[in-house]
Amino acid sequence: MDNKDPQKPQQPIKRRPLDELDAFFQSNPFGGVLKSIDEFFNNHSFVGGFPVRLYDTKDEWVVEAELPGADRESIHIELLGDRVKITVENDVEMESQHQESGVYSHERRFDHAERIVTLPYRIDRSRTQAAYTNGVLKIHGPKLPKTGHTLSID
Repeated sequence: MDNKDPQKPQQPIKRRPLDELDAFFQSNPFGGVLKSIDEFFNNHSFVGGFPVRLYDTKDEWVVEAELPGADRESIHIELLGDRVKITVENDVEMESQHQESGVYSHERRFDHAERIVTLPYRIDRSRTQAAYTNGVLKIHGPKLPKTGHTLSID
C-alpha cells in the first residue's frame, strides 16, 4: 500500500517555533548590516562622549579629560560660572586610490563630543590654566568658594 494515498487524511506537521526562530537568526538574515554598524561606531573615537575626572588637590580643583588622538586645535574649553565645558570636534577627510584596480575612495568623517563638568567652586578665569599632553587634557584653577545667588527676605 502506498502511504501517500490522497484519500487518507494527513497528520499535521508539528512546528517548533523556537527552533524556527533559532534557524532564522543562524542563517544571518541581515547579512553584514549589523557588522557594518558596529564597525562604524568603533571607528569613531568620541561617540558617546569621553572620560572626564574631577578631583581636588590642597589648593586647586582639577578636571582631566582623556582625548586620545585629538588634535590640540580641535579642543575647545568654555568656562561658564562654576562649570567647565569641553568640546572636541574632528573633521577628517581621507582619500585613497587602489593602483591596480583604479578604485578611488573618498571618506569624510565629522566627530563632535562635549562634556560639561560642574565644579563645587567658583572659577577664576584669570588663574585657570589648561594643558594637553599625551592625549590627556588637564584644566586646573584655584579653589574659590561659591557665592550664593539667593536673596534674603527683610
